[in-house]
Amino acid sequence: MTLEFASFSDGKEAVAKAANVLFMKYLKSGSTSSYQGEQIFTESQMGEALKTVGGNGPEPDLLLVYGPARCHLGFPAWRIRYTEIQHMGPLKSMKYGSLIKAIYKFTMVQQNYGK
Repeated sequence: MTLEFASFSDGKEAVAKAANVLFMKYLKSGSTSSYQGEQIFTESQMGEALKTVGGNGPEPDLLLVYGPARCHLGFPAWRIRYTEIQHMGPLKSMKYGSLIKAIYKFTMVQQNYGK
């Protein structure tokens, strides 16, 4: 099992760095002189740029969210398409039993992809 710890600011810096990588490639290509009316960057190019800066890790199967808000707290949305999200409450009330219970509940979940 792989564990990853993330904070509310994770993902934002990676997107900014990836955008900078794409912009620098755009400047080097010399395409800035005329507006072409088409999409400058594609999703696949952004994905490659995120891999370049290290902001495109694997999608987690289970995301445990600690804190008063029921949100993913800035965790990169492109990495949680099929992630099971468990809201655990405040971090100061974290207990070993609640962690085991969340993992057990996850093992009982059946995820359906597609049809």
